[in-house]
Amino acid sequence: MKQLARSLIILLIVPATLLPGGCDYVDEPIVLDTMPMRPVQTYTPPQAAPEPTDPAVAKRFTDTRSDTQDAVQSAVMWSDKYDELAARYKSLTEENMTLTKENNELKKQLMLIENDLKRTRQELDDANAFLQDMHAELTQWKGDVLGFRDEIRLAQGAQLQALTKILRLLGAETGEPIAMQPVSEASRQ
Repeated sequence: MKQLARSLIILLIVPATLLPGGCDYVDEPIVLDTMPMRPVQTYTPPQAAPEPTDPAVAKRFTDTRSDTQDAVQSAVMWSDKYDELAARYKSLTEENMTLTKENNELKKQLMLIENDLKRTRQELDDANAFLQDMHAELTQWKGDVLGFRDEIRLAQGAQLQALTKILRLLGAETGEPIAMQPVSEASRQ
């Protein structure tokens, strides 16, 4: 760790000493070659207007501790900040890996659940088709049974008349026979 701090100090001090020398070559005007009859035109770049920035971004590269820090203190400060950010990076990377694993597990569960849902929907569709068939058969059966109700009543009436004749022949006393009358549709319901 100390060697890292030393190398950071060296990397920060060397550029800091070369920085004041700077280069003004960029600010010189550019001369455009034109025909000899016209005057020489020069191009001057427009003044760079400072863009309004977020106060948090402006404070990002300034240190609020003290303005009278030497290079060593500055390098140590930056080294500490680097250590903090490296630890934060490590924790965020671990958290990202954990979330990625969890996401993959959830995707697998989702695929299983979707397959179950497809199978359940198919079974439900089959059950609905079966119920519709059964309802159609039940309706047909009801129609058949209710359609033959009058015929069944007439057959039972004929059986009763035959039984009464048999009972008379055997010597039983009977009252007057009741005439069978067909039941109308309104009285059935």
